Amino acid sequence: MSVVFTGTYVEAHSRGEKSLKTAMQLWLEITRVCTEHNCYKVLGIAESTRGMPTLDAVEHQNLFKDLAIDQYYKVAWVELNPEEMTSVRFLETFIRNRGLIHAHLFADVDEARCWLLDESSEQDKNNPTLMPPIDT
Repeated sequence: MSVVFTGTYVEAHSRGEKSLKTAMQLWLEITRVCTEHNCYKVLGIAESTRGMPTLDAVEHQNLFKDLAIDQYYKVAWVELNPEEMTSVRFLETFIRNRGLIHAHLFADVDEARCWLLDESSEQDKNNPTLMPPIDT
Protein backbone atom coordinates (compact mmCIF):
# COMPACT_ATOMS: atom_id res chain seq x y z
CA MET A 1 0.00 0.00 0.00
CA SER A 2 1.20 3.49 -0.80
CA VAL A 3 -0.47 6.90 -0.70
CA VAL A 4 1.22 10.00 -2.10
CA PHE A 5 0.29 13.56 -3.05
CA THR A 6 1.16 14.17 -6.71
CA GLY A 7 0.79 17.94 -6.60
CA THR A 8 -2.68 17.77 -8.18
CA TYR A 9 -4.36 14.79 -6.51
CA VAL A 10 -3.74 12.02 -4.00
CA GLU A 11 -2.74 8.68 -5.54
CA ALA A 12 -3.29 5.47 -3.57
CA HIS A 13 -2.06 2.01 -4.59
CA SER A 14 -3.15 -1.28 -3.06
CA ARG A 15 -2.53 -4.92 -3.95
CA GLY A 16 -3.78 -8.20 -2.61
CA GLU A 17 -6.87 -9.40 -0.79
CA LYS A 18 -9.48 -6.81 0.12
CA SER A 19 -11.34 -6.63 3.41
CA LEU A 20 -12.74 -4.06 5.80
CA LYS A 21 -9.42 -4.16 7.66
CA THR A 22 -7.35 -3.39 4.54
CA ALA A 23 -9.86 -0.70 3.52
CA MET A 24 -9.58 0.96 6.94
CA GLN A 25 -5.77 1.01 6.73
CA LEU A 26 -5.85 2.45 3.22
CA TRP A 27 -8.51 5.09 3.93
CA LEU A 28 -6.80 6.19 7.15
CA GLU A 29 -3.69 6.98 5.12
CA ILE A 30 -5.69 8.56 2.28
CA THR A 31 -7.51 10.91 4.70
CA ARG A 32 -4.21 11.81 6.39
CA VAL A 33 -2.58 12.76 3.07
CA CYS A 34 -5.71 14.56 1.82
CA THR A 35 -5.92 16.65 4.99
CA GLU A 36 -2.19 17.37 5.01
CA HIS A 37 -2.33 18.74 1.44
CA ASN A 38 -5.89 20.14 1.49
CA CYS A 39 -6.65 18.04 -1.59
CA TYR A 40 -9.66 15.75 -1.74
CA LYS A 41 -9.26 14.31 -5.23
CA VAL A 42 -8.19 10.68 -4.97
CA LEU A 43 -6.98 8.31 -7.67
CA GLY A 44 -7.08 4.78 -6.26
CA ILE A 45 -5.31 2.02 -8.18
CA ALA A 46 -5.96 -1.50 -6.96
CA GLU A 47 -4.90 -4.92 -8.11
CA SER A 48 -7.06 -7.21 -6.03
CA THR A 49 -6.29 -10.90 -5.65
CA ARG A 50 -9.57 -11.50 -3.81
CA GLY A 51 -12.44 -9.06 -3.80
CA MET A 52 -13.98 -7.58 -0.71
CA PRO A 53 -16.70 -9.65 0.95
CA THR A 54 -20.18 -8.13 0.58
CA LEU A 55 -20.62 -7.48 4.31
CA ASP A 56 -17.27 -5.66 4.42
CA ALA A 57 -18.33 -3.54 1.44
CA VAL A 58 -21.54 -2.56 3.22
CA GLU A 59 -19.49 -1.46 6.25
CA HIS A 60 -17.94 1.30 4.13
CA GLN A 61 -20.90 3.43 5.16
CA ASN A 62 -19.65 3.35 8.76
CA LEU A 63 -16.00 3.54 7.74
CA PHE A 64 -16.58 6.73 5.74
CA LYS A 65 -18.68 8.22 8.54
CA ASP A 66 -16.02 7.41 11.16
CA LEU A 67 -13.26 8.97 9.02
CA ALA A 68 -15.40 11.99 7.97
CA ILE A 69 -15.13 11.02 4.30
CA ASP A 70 -18.01 12.68 2.47
CA GLN A 71 -19.05 14.39 -0.76
CA TYR A 72 -16.03 16.71 -0.57
CA TYR A 73 -13.99 13.75 -1.77
CA LYS A 74 -13.91 12.99 -5.48
CA VAL A 75 -12.63 9.45 -6.00
CA ALA A 76 -11.65 7.74 -9.24
CA TRP A 77 -11.02 4.07 -8.46
CA VAL A 78 -9.27 1.68 -10.85
CA GLU A 79 -9.37 -2.10 -10.51
CA LEU A 80 -6.62 -3.63 -12.62
CA ASN A 81 -7.79 -7.23 -12.14
CA PRO A 82 -10.79 -7.78 -14.43
CA GLU A 83 -11.78 -10.90 -12.45
CA GLU A 84 -12.45 -8.75 -9.37
CA MET A 85 -14.36 -5.98 -11.17
CA THR A 86 -17.77 -7.39 -10.13
CA SER A 87 -17.07 -7.14 -6.40
CA VAL A 88 -15.66 -3.63 -6.80
CA ARG A 89 -18.65 -2.63 -8.95
CA PHE A 90 -20.94 -3.70 -6.07
CA LEU A 91 -19.02 -1.42 -3.71
CA GLU A 92 -19.21 1.48 -6.19
CA THR A 93 -22.98 1.02 -6.56
CA PHE A 94 -23.45 0.84 -2.79
CA ILE A 95 -21.40 4.01 -2.22
CA ARG A 96 -23.06 6.00 -5.00
CA ASN A 97 -26.62 4.92 -4.14
CA ARG A 98 -26.13 6.17 -0.60
CA GLY A 99 -24.47 9.40 -1.69
CA LEU A 100 -21.46 8.71 0.51
CA ILE A 101 -18.80 10.15 -1.80
CA HIS A 102 -18.48 11.35 -5.40
CA ALA A 103 -16.91 8.22 -6.89
CA HIS A 104 -16.57 6.31 -10.13
CA LEU A 105 -14.99 2.96 -11.01
CA PHE A 106 -12.66 2.50 -13.98
CA ALA A 107 -10.65 -0.27 -15.61
CA ASP A 108 -8.14 2.18 -17.10
CA VAL A 109 -5.83 4.50 -15.13
CA ASP A 110 -5.70 7.23 -17.78
CA GLU A 111 -9.52 7.39 -18.06
CA ALA A 112 -9.79 7.58 -14.28
CA ARG A 113 -7.23 10.36 -14.04
CA CYS A 114 -8.97 12.33 -16.81
CA TRP A 115 -12.35 12.07 -15.02
CA LEU A 116 -10.80 12.97 -11.68
CA LEU A 117 -9.15 16.11 -13.02
CA ASP A 118 -12.15 17.25 -15.09
CA GLU A 119 -12.98 20.62 -13.57
CA SER A 120 -16.27 20.97 -15.46
CA SER A 121 -18.21 18.66 -13.16
CA GLU A 122 -20.88 20.28 -10.98
CA GLN A 123 -19.40 18.44 -8.01
CA ASP A 124 -16.19 20.47 -8.29
CA LYS A 125 -17.97 23.80 -8.82
CA ASN A 126 -20.04 23.34 -5.67
CA ASN A 127 -17.27 21.93 -3.51
CA PRO A 128 -15.38 24.63 -1.59
CA THR A 129 -12.69 22.24 -0.34
CA LEU A 130 -11.54 21.61 -3.91
CA MET A 131 -10.89 25.32 -4.45
CA PRO A 132 -7.43 26.75 -3.74
CA PRO A 133 -7.06 28.31 -0.30
CA ILE A 134 -7.54 32.08 -0.08
CA ASP A 135 -4.42 33.96 0.99
CA THR A 136 -4.96 36.30 3.91
